Amino acid sequence: MIVRSVTVLICTYNRADLLRDTLVALQAMAAPPACAVDILIVDNNSTDATATIVSAFDHGQRFPVAYRRESRQGKSFALNHGLTEACGDVIALTDDDVRPATDWLSRIVQAFRTRDITFVFGKVLPRWSTTPPPELLTERAQEIWGPLALLDYGDADIPCDADTRGVKLPIGANLALSRAALTTIGGWRTDLGKVDNSLISGEDHEIFMRLRRHGLFRGLYDPENRVRHYVPASRLTRRYFRRWFYWCGKTRALMLQDLYPELDLNRVLKIGGTPRFLLRQGLEQTMRYLRTLGSNDSLAVLIEEVTLLQYAGLYVECWHRRRHRHGPNREEVTA
Repeated sequence: MIVRSVTVLICTYNRADLLRDTLVALQAMAAPPACAVDILIVDNNSTDATATIVSAFDHGQRFPVAYRRESRQGKSFALNHGLTEACGDVIALTDDDVRPATDWLSRIVQAFRTRDITFVFGKVLPRWSTTPPPELLTERAQEIWGPLALLDYGDADIPCDADTRGVKLPIGANLALSRAALTTIGGWRTDLGKVDNSLISGEDHEIFMRLRRHGLFRGLYDPENRVRHYVPASRLTRRYFRRWFYWCGKTRALMLQDLYPELDLNRVLKIGGTPRFLLRQGLEQTMRYLRTLGSNDSLAVLIEEVTLLQYAGLYVECWHRRRHRHGPNREEVTA
């Protein structure tokens, strides 16, 4: 792919101080050879000093910084606004609390220039605000790292294509995509992505399902492509983990057809709006959780508990959507 320009896109909401550090780190990056770089900040209704912070980077910077405001609350609205404004051949996504390595953009551009890909991603490593519980630093704990927005798939390149089984997906804190591919699939789904300040997410996951359906799923995990993500103390509590996984279940309920594309969910037997096979899975998960109670393995208990809470969130959202579709007095057609 010919890459002459890159737009770094950051969507932000009330994190002015952290955003300042991110902008400083971005300006310290090495410039990719023969490639124009600009930075686009989309403010999703911040009430803090975000606009003032960004304005301090208006002039005299190595990479120009632009500010836009998106009034519809939700990260996907902000991302789509950014996509319409971005002019780069590649859209490099990161968060407002991230510090990229100095070679971050150079590695992204090199990957697109040397491989036939539509996306590239890498490690998202922590900047701990406080010392985390030791159990969260183990390899086994990585399966519940979702609330921490961290990613580490090892130290080897991993090509990603439609034929790869069990492919591991990126997260938006360190992800670059072809602007042409994003435009082709229509950008991000606006019912996902922290809508109305909820913990509804899934916008990163869902967009790769559409890339796959359009024959555009060609990517690379580059382990040397690294950013550092700030992890506040509030995310290290069991309370936050429980809440995050519950909302993850609600997100999955919005994506059922994408998660099970081989099924015609209109014909699948449902109880209370939930496909029956998912109720069976939830019952099996309940038994796994109960078997861990009384164990001295606190991490195992947490893993099984939050997985069960994910099913709970899914059931609640399926029930809510059923009532919204049919009304409180309608009989549900279950087959």
